[in-house]
Amino acid sequence: MPDRNSNLQRFIDTTEAGIRARASDVPDAMAMAGRIFAALKDPGIVNAGNAPTRLPACDHLEGALAAAGEGPDPIPEIGEALAAIEPGFAWVRSPRSAPAAEGFLDGHANANIVGEGGLEVRHDVRIGVSLVAPGIHYPKHRHPPEELYVVMSCGKCMRDDNPFGLKRSGDLVHNYPNAWHAMHATDVPLLAIWCLWVGE
Repeated sequence: MPDRNSNLQRFIDTTEAGIRARASDVPDAMAMAGRIFAALKDPGIVNAGNAPTRLPACDHLEGALAAAGEGPDPIPEIGEALAAIEPGFAWVRSPRSAPAAEGFLDGHANANIVGEGGLEVRHDVRIGVSLVAPGIHYPKHRHPPEELYVVMSCGKCMRDDNPFGLKRSGDLVHNYPNAWHAMHATDVPLLAIWCLWVGE
């Protein structure tokens, strides 16, 4: 069995703790969360070909992590664990960048942490992070896998064309399969960790 980097293990453990701490808020998502973290007990393959990259939106990461540091436990610890592994991230733009509103191209960045293109390659779980600059709208989209967000720094979220609602540090957002959803950063950068089960 391959070894997992201790910083990545800390990030996985603290993210799970953040989800478990608020499990009663999204009970329908807990079966998926259980599958994800049970699978992660066995490490995947280190992505030896990973090429770290940064994008203009990453200039807002420090501010987002500072905001997360003021959040409820264990959000500050998740933020510290995220900061420890971030230098290895290959930040990318969403494929929705081209038709999106002005400012989105350089106003957002995503990074896979676990899963295809991440620090640890595997085909059953995807965990990553999205960073959205202040005032920027992350457009409506959907995908087949069920998804659970851990909100690190506050912002607004929408599902199923309902009104946007403010989500604070520590909140969880559950998007069931193929649900339309979007995000909007307020006057602070929005940082969110997302977890998807993509296995059978």
